[in-house]
Amino acid sequence: MKKLINNRNYMLNKTTKKLVDEITKNLAAGQESISSSFGELLNLLIDKLQLSQDKKFVFVLLGKTGVGKSSTINSLLSQKIAPVGKYDATTMEVQEYEHEINGVKCSIIDTPGLCDDLPEKGNNQKYIKLIQSKINQIDLLWFVTRLDDSRVGEDEKKGIQIISEAFTSKVWEHSVIIFTRANKADDYLEELQERTKRIRDEIAKHTGHEIAKKIPSVAVDNKSETTPDGKRWLEELYTQVLIRMSERGAIPFLMATAHRINKTQSNKTNKDPNWTFYNQSEFKNEGEEDVNREFNVNDFIFNGIQKELIKKKLIEVIPALAATGASAGAVVGGPIGAAIGGVVGAAVGSIFYFFS
Repeated sequence: MKKLINNRNYMLNKTTKKLVDEITKNLAAGQESISSSFGELLNLLIDKLQLSQDKKFVFVLLGKTGVGKSSTINSLLSQKIAPVGKYDATTMEVQEYEHEINGVKCSIIDTPGLCDDLPEKGNNQKYIKLIQSKINQIDLLWFVTRLDDSRVGEDEKKGIQIISEAFTSKVWEHSVIIFTRANKADDYLEELQERTKRIRDEIAKHTGHEIAKKIPSVAVDNKSETTPDGKRWLEELYTQVLIRMSERGAIPFLMATAHRINKTQSNKTNKDPNWTFYNQSEFKNEGEEDVNREFNVNDFIFNGIQKELIKKKLIEVIPALAATGASAGAVVGGPIGAAIGGVVGAAVGSIFYFFS
């Protein structure tokens, strides 16, 4: 039996290597060779390496309560995954929200209390052990804070320190800084630049400047499609999230969201046409109206720079699947379920979109 398993793994590695070599050659040659045969190769590779049912992507959220973490996640994924609403953190805990989007599993892990000024101080080691015991996969760390805060608070510094010590500086190599309430900035571009620098400087205390300076920042406004400079923020958030994700999580994330990228390949039965951005009075204590504001979500409209960044990420990730897929025990051969097959088609279609 062991010999059969070894032979099977050898054949898997041999098959996937041939697929990856062929796909890499297509990608390197440019868009002239991105054809239907390329799509068949890519489809087969995703089938063999990535689509076992236990595949998922995991986002970990770090930031004060009430800053808009849940609203931003829900807006990006076009699903009401994390509950939205103002609440007071009273204890350190880890909350995991599991969901399935187009047959792809995802976990959103929130850490309420980690960046809050709790009465229970001086227990960093206890917090570190707690989150280490609760979190075993991080594909992307979100550091979420308000753009209209003028400084990095002591509680946020504590959160940065704890997450760094719990998972080492490596965790910041797959991270993004999210600024909410972009509409509240007095001088949007200046504050975005200054706040980004301050947070990177704080992170650099635990990682060094080489890692910290590469962490991108994105300003969002969960009440509008655009930031104060008139630019669409959702596509920029999507781009930075994808290119900063771990190789393990990038393709599941792409498959989960592909229906919003390539309309012709869209699996319409899985798309909720009534989805809206939600901002459910998260800041009602600060004088804002106590109403739910919402606006319709359209499919992503990427600009040229965003498309090039995503294309570069895909060129890096697709060959890497050969190394991770076989060892992860993905199913080799056999039919894919109908729902999963639709997801593969949408993913291949969205990849075509970025190479067209």
